[in-house]
Amino acid sequence: MSSYQSLIRYPYTGRTVFEFLTTKFPYHSPDEWTFLLAENRVKVSGTIATRDLVLREGDSVTYEPIPGRIQEPEVDTNYTILKETEDFLFVDKPGNLPMHPAGRYRTRTLLNLLEELYPKIIPVHRLDRETSGVVVFAKTEESRTWLQKKFESREVKKEYLAVVRGKFDREVFLEGYIGKDLDSAIRKKMKFSTDEFLDSKSVSTSFIPLCFNESQNISLVLVRPVTGRIHQIRASLLYMGYPILGDKLYGPRETMFLDFVQSGLNPELLAELGADRQLLHAHSVSYMDERIGESVTVFSKPTEDFLFFFPNPKDYVP
Repeated sequence: MSSYQSLIRYPYTGRTVFEFLTTKFPYHSPDEWTFLLAENRVKVSGTIATRDLVLREGDSVTYEPIPGRIQEPEVDTNYTILKETEDFLFVDKPGNLPMHPAGRYRTRTLLNLLEELYPKIIPVHRLDRETSGVVVFAKTEESRTWLQKKFESREVKKEYLAVVRGKFDREVFLEGYIGKDLDSAIRKKMKFSTDEFLDSKSVSTSFIPLCFNESQNISLVLVRPVTGRIHQIRASLLYMGYPILGDKLYGPRETMFLDFVQSGLNPELLAELGADRQLLHAHSVSYMDERIGESVTVFSKPTEDFLFFFPNPKDYVP
């Protein structure tokens, strides 16, 4: 099992190693962290750490887990094969299933599940753990390379559905830049800006309003990303003032994510989030396959949590 690495930034600067570990990684109990520190499995910037060592901005904390000691979280394994060809597998991913091993998820992933049935299967692109919908896997390295080049040249068209807070009442084509949010306490958080900034990359996305639920003050939006950056849709919607319902990282309050890490999805946080996962759904993937002279389009129907708020998708989903 590989080691985990974290870069120290606010609010963990000035805290001890033990405070950092027990706060950020509550899946180990304080006694378990005491044991792991005693086993020299925690290092700070390459040096074996003591529990009372005070962390500084920019320190790198590395933790080497003991196989079998982490209890993996429960996931939704009810994926569906939408379409299968000689080269590709189009899978309908549920909203609580990681794509591949990372963090606490080592075996309960979509890739692991598919590898039980297919001798070789390779992700062509990825979805966040809480994002549902269609995702493509290749059966050979050659087919993965072929389709990935189409993604890179923007020949693959993707559509998403998003449930957002507020009334989204006009079509928007948003262009700008995305990169790491250095002002955030959360290392993996990105930010959108209309101005270029350090290490940012250009992004562009089209947002089309579909329906408004007045009683809940939420909108269903069709999203067509032109570029394919990490967290592009979520960060862009937050910038426009329409955060995705259930999004802990890009919600109206950033500390939602920190609260979730520390205390889990308790009733109070769930009520504030409005949904138990971010309501973002990969609705369709389409591209031209010149090798067979056909256009390929695969759709994924909205999930039950979408239908709870918008029960008649055929009336407004293209």
